[in-house]
Amino acid sequence: MLLARFATLTEAMQGAIDHAEDMAPNAPPQMIAILDRGERLVLAGAASESAVAWCHPVTSAAKARGVVHEASQLRAQAGRAADWREPYLAQRLRQRADLLDARLVDPLWRAFAARALQLAA
Repeated sequence: MLLARFATLTEAMQGAIDHAEDMAPNAPPQMIAILDRGERLVLAGAASESAVAWCHPVTSAAKARGVVHEASQLRAQAGRAADWREPYLAQRLRQRADLLDARLVDPLWRAFAARALQLAA
């Protein structure tokens, strides 16, 4: 979902928080992604109940490969859960995979995004 275009990361993060504050109290979490002009992932998180839980970016290519592998395994488990007629389990596994994917910040933005989260805390 595209919320708006923002000039700075701070404005984008505030826009995501404003969106979360407008969500219904019992609404399911929504993934929020902040992209740069080149459509590269800068920061992502899950918005729910008036807050955004930002996902901390991976710190290296090796960790990124591990995240991709783990997310892939979770999606495979979700597929098996769906086959077993366990839709809630499948949904939770897919959500966990999405949260892992949210850590795959573009390498150009990793250090900057990590520092922004430190400052925001």
